[in-house]
Amino acid sequence: MIVQLSDPHVGTYPPRDADALAAAVRAVLALPQAPDAVVVTGDLTDHGDAAEYAEVREVLAALPMPVHVLPGNHDDRAGLRAAFGLDGDAADPIAYAAVCGDLRLVVCDTTRPGRADGRLDLPWLADQLAADRDTPTIVAMHHPPTPTGIPAIDRIGLPAADRRALAGLLDRAPQVRRVIAGHVHRSALATIGTTPVVMLGGTRTQLRLDFGADVFEMLDQPPLLAVHRLVDGELVTHLQPV
Repeated sequence: MIVQLSDPHVGTYPPRDADALAAAVRAVLALPQAPDAVVVTGDLTDHGDAAEYAEVREVLAALPMPVHVLPGNHDDRAGLRAAFGLDGDAADPIAYAAVCGDLRLVVCDTTRPGRADGRLDLPWLADQLAADRDTPTIVAMHHPPTPTGIPAIDRIGLPAADRRALAGLLDRAPQVRRVIAGHVHRSALATIGTTPVVMLGGTRTQLRLDFGADVFEMLDQPPLLAVHRLVDGELVTHLQPV
């Protein structure tokens, strides 16, 4: 079982954003069954500086299970690596795979340093999926692999060519049961090809639902966490209020 949190953006509204992340951590700890791991799907900080990462690390340290992180467009690869002791050179993409109980988690880095939009390293992901075709797998990334219908978000998403190529790759990788993402600041469901996609809102602010919006309007709406659990061979996702 993997719990997903997303987009804490610590440093945006101090101390409220860190308090909101701490509330999400308490919600994870209050679950009747402890997850095998927690994944945070990007934008851990708002400015990518060391003080923000130290605050995030301190809050997440309350979790006794492994915590897997990946960068969002507000993050800094070097700062994220230093804070969480991740392997690799400072500026390299933060991408890896981990076994989490009966699930495999493949973490992608969709960030483009200095830009808000994303891109996907399809050859790297194809190699990771080819390495284990049997274990039920979740692919995690920051930028969602589908459009949302909200212009303000979709113009800083993944390129259409990347989305099409990913759909083809996933059609050849039936072990991938879910793609999970953040970035949208709303919880939403979609499919890419035949693979379900879960986009999770932030731990504090949520994006107003407006299919004509060209600007971001953030609201203090209740956050959710996502619980991804394998049940009788099928992956079930529960959206749990914080």
